[in-house]
Amino acid sequence: MQAQTGVLTPPKQHSLIQVYSFEDLPLITMNVARIGAQTPGLASEIAGNEKHYAVVGFGPMTWTWLTPDKPVPGGFRAFDETEIAGQDVAETEGDILLYFSSDHADLNRVMGNQVRDLFGNDGELIEEVVAESFVRANDTKSIAENILIAGTTNRDTEQSSFVFTQRFQGEEEILSTQYQTCFSCKGDRYTMTFSNNPAELEAYGESVPPVSRGLFFIPSLDLLTSLRMGGIRMGSLAINAKWKGH
Repeated sequence: MQAQTGVLTPPKQHSLIQVYSFEDLPLITMNVARIGAQTPGLASEIAGNEKHYAVVGFGPMTWTWLTPDKPVPGGFRAFDETEIAGQDVAETEGDILLYFSSDHADLNRVMGNQVRDLFGNDGELIEEVVAESFVRANDTKSIAENILIAGTTNRDTEQSSFVFTQRFQGEEEILSTQYQTCFSCKGDRYTMTFSNNPAELEAYGESVPPVSRGLFFIPSLDLLTSLRMGGIRMGSLAINAKWKGH
């Protein structure tokens, strides 16, 4: 299995990050998920020979509706509303995360617009980050070991990951011991922190109060392909998987 490109590799010169929410998610989950799963392929067709990344993440409710009886390792759920440094912070939001990165800002926009058109009126864009510069936190440990799911009893989720997104007011650098990319955007800082353990991300997120935050599961390329082809309904993540073999 292979992780999505862009999880372990640093961004290109320009990046576009979008977070969508869907009001009627229980009714349209499979359609939304299939569009998300098609995104890397669509981006590749648009980009041609231009080097680029197109990463897709699924929010807790999206993934729960897709696999209600088979949650991912680590207990994937939205982080609750909390208080950080005396400030109220809302719970994590967002049903789909799209992360495009290339050497051309207009290329990122074309890729993003293509997916937005497919979502149509069902999708509400609740967060958008356009960035040129970034800082990646140093991690001298084995990156993949800390970021990617491995060695689980459910091989479908291997080489997948989680990402915790936060927007901070002001341009002060946000330091992290986690594997993180920090973007500068419109006078604010936007961070993407990756881990194979949601509990670690939640503990990390209780230090500095952000303006907004989100949590997403990033399936491996293999799992994403299975989702696009409908195979997730037939494999070990299927709703009736626990009865197979009996």
